[in-house]
Amino acid sequence: LRKLNDEDYEGAANEFDRWVHGDGEVLPGLVIRRDKEEAFFRRDGFPNGNVVSRANDSGVVSSTKAYQKVELPLDITRTLEDGSAGEDCYTLNCALAGLGFLATGTQPNSYTLVTREAVISFQSQNNLDVDGKFGSQTKTALTTAIAKARKRVPEPMTGRAYCRLTRTFKTDADGLVKLLLEFVSPQGNILDWLDVISGAPGYQSFRVPEDPASFPGSLQPIPQARYTIADIMWAGGKDNYVTEHAHPTNGIGPVFVPLIKTQNDDRDAFGFHMDWNKSDSPGSAGCVCVNTLDDLKKLVALLRLYDPRDLFVNWGLS
Repeated sequence: LRKLNDEDYEGAANEFDRWVHGDGEVLPGLVIRRDKEEAFFRRDGFPNGNVVSRANDSGVVSSTKAYQKVELPLDITRTLEDGSAGEDCYTLNCALAGLGFLATGTQPNSYTLVTREAVISFQSQNNLDVDGKFGSQTKTALTTAIAKARKRVPEPMTGRAYCRLTRTFKTDADGLVKLLLEFVSPQGNILDWLDVISGAPGYQSFRVPEDPASFPGSLQPIPQARYTIADIMWAGGKDNYVTEHAHPTNGIGPVFVPLIKTQNDDRDAFGFHMDWNKSDSPGSAGCVCVNTLDDLKKLVALLRLYDPRDLFVNWGLS
């Protein structure tokens, strides 16, 4: 906090790695949590808006400006890597943000550590050579991903917060792929987030519903698509976190929030709820679930606070 108040943002970011101990020992769970918190802290860049920082070795001045939707084809003609700076770096950061690998907040015109981590994540998800550099193969894959994403996923409702669901490519103790549910402002800034899951252990095949051969079956995660978030449904009345929904299973818990796909099919019975019977049967039949009662209460509070009506499920599939 002292570093933050002194506007030493880099120093404050580096502090996260220190706070990972319990009873004098490093706790793996805290290491994971602090890594996520540091990434979130760095994600929109540091304050000062368009204030000029410094020039790199090539004389290019580093600065930041507001996110803009990129035009295709991408105006990037060289390999970008650590130390690169210029308008093409800004284009790359905006392109990555448009696909959810960075937040759509202010973007730098330099190849930052956060840019490199986003490129590595993109390369990993698209079966590319993972080297942290943005070369011709990564550019081709990124251009294809942007084009397909724009055809598949509609733009958010103008002027209203929305939710975004993505994969983390990490697993929990039950073998479930961890997912990230983000609440996003109309300007693209991350307002808050929750760790969630979808699907059951051994059945987490992520699907694109428009492809008949890839149609999701029972116990598989909610398909990649746009959904409308409906109103909160209580089993025992408003703010009753004890009485549980008895239908269709007893694993839903006290709260169910329907998620309605914009193009209906026979797998529209999705929703937000808690993994109520996690101890006996972890996972869901496709619904998006928080893992604890505290997270359920936080989910309800965030839905009430921001009142999002769009959920964009993006598994990074083409």
